[in-house]
Amino acid sequence: MQRMKLPTIVVVAIDTLRPDHLGCYGYERPTSPHIDALAAESVVFDQAIAAGIPTMPAFTTMSSGLHPYRHGIVSHAGKRRLAEDIVLLPQLAQARGYVTAACDNLVVQGEGRGSWFARGYDHYSGFLYKPFSDQSRQITDRAIAFLDNYAQQPLFLFVHYWDPHTPYGPLPPFDTLHYRPGSGPYELSEVEALAPEYYKAFLDDMKLRHRDDYAYVVAQYDGEISQVDQQVGRLVETIKERGAWDDTIFVLLSDHGECFGEGGFFFDHHGLYDAVTRITLMMHLPDCRPRRIGALVSSEDLLPSLITLGDLEEPPYELSGYDLTPLIYGDCEAVRERVISVESSRQASLALRTPDWKLILPIVRDAQGQPLPDFYGRERDPAPLLFDLRNDPHERINRAAHEPERLKTMLGELAEWRAEMAALTGEPDPILNQGLSLHYDIFMRRLLARR
Repeated sequence: MQRMKLPTIVVVAIDTLRPDHLGCYGYERPTSPHIDALAAESVVFDQAIAAGIPTMPAFTTMSSGLHPYRHGIVSHAGKRRLAEDIVLLPQLAQARGYVTAACDNLVVQGEGRGSWFARGYDHYSGFLYKPFSDQSRQITDRAIAFLDNYAQQPLFLFVHYWDPHTPYGPLPPFDTLHYRPGSGPYELSEVEALAPEYYKAFLDDMKLRHRDDYAYVVAQYDGEISQVDQQVGRLVETIKERGAWDDTIFVLLSDHGECFGEGGFFFDHHGLYDAVTRITLMMHLPDCRPRRIGALVSSEDLLPSLITLGDLEEPPYELSGYDLTPLIYGDCEAVRERVISVESSRQASLALRTPDWKLILPIVRDAQGQPLPDFYGRERDPAPLLFDLRNDPHERINRAAHEPERLKTMLGELAEWRAEMAALTGEPDPILNQGLSLHYDIFMRRLLARR
C-alpha cells in the first residue's frame, strides 16, 4: 500500500502556560488573540493533563509517549538519564524521512542534564533561557528560517518558548498591558509571609516596577503570554503566507501550568493541583474540522497521536499513551478513564485524576525512610487530599473525610498501579529512590549570592 504524503509537523511548546489564562479557554483578559485564532481553526482539548511535572519529566513524557514511571525521569535536572533504548519523537520522524529541527533549550539548561532531548535532530538550535529579553522573537526568527530552508522537504519542527516562565519580565508594552492596580485577590505581604527569605529573593529577581502589588505580578505573567502570543501569530502567518497551512500539522501545547495560590504556592509550579497539571493542547490538522473535546487526555497521548497523524513507525515496545485520533475524528467519546500525575521536586506527590475526582497523595519519606520536606523546607502532612472536581473545580475543599469509601478505592487503585509499574519496569519506585531535585537549593544559592 502506498504511504501518505508526509505533512509538515510543527510542535510549539509554551513553557508554564496555564490554559485558563488564554481567551480560548475562558480568560476574561485579552492575553492571546493569535492563539485564540489558532484555536478557532483547531481541535482543542479542554481536559489535557500533564502526567509529570516540571519541565524535564513533562517534555520527556510528551516526546516518548511514556509515563514518567515508565521512562524514569521524575525530577527536574536530576541525576537520572534517559535509557538509550527509549525512542523519542524526533527520532521517529527522522527515521520516516523528515528533516528534524528544534529551537529549544532543554539540552543546554540544567548544566546539560537533559542531553537526551537532542536525540533525532538534524539541526538543534540551543537557546540558553534569557528572561527580560526578546528571546521569543529570536526563536521565531530561527524557526521561520527552518521553515524556509526546508520548504520543499518534509519537516518536523519543535519550537520551545519560555515566556511566561519566571522570572516574569515582559518588554513594553506587554508589561502594563493587563495591569489593573490593586485588583489581585492577595497582598504580596501575605505571599512573602509564607517563606520570607525565599519570596523576597524570588520577587526581587523579577525587577518589579510595582513591588508591592500582587496584581502587577500576575499582569507580568499575562504580559509574557501576550508577548509569546505575538510570536505564535508570526509563525502561523508565515506558514499561511507560504501556502503550506493546509498541509501542516500544527500542535500548540504547554508542559504544565503555574500556581497563583493553589496549594499555598505562588508564581511557580509545585503541587499537583489542576492549576499546574492542566495543560494547553490544541492541534490544527489538515482536513479536520475544528472542534472542542472535553474528554480526559494526557501528555502521554501526544506521541501516539502524532505517530498516526504523521505516518510514523511505532517504537518497538508498548506505549503508555493513547492515540487520540479516534477522539479527534469523532469515532469515540473517550480514550482513557484516568490520568496519573507525578512530581518529585520539593513537593513529591502522586495524583490520580478522573473526569470528576482528584486524589493527591503526598510522598513524605523516601525509600530509606528519610523525610521529604515540602517546597519551603517544612515537614509535610501525609494525609491524602480528595477533590470533587465537578462541584469544586478549584480544588479548595478536601473531601477525604467525607468520602471514605471513594478515598479507599482511589488509594487502592493508585497502589495497584504503582505495583504494576514496578513489575513492568523491574525497577524500584522512582519517586522514592531518585531523591529530590536540587532546583530549590540551587535557586536560593543563586539569588542570595546576588544580594
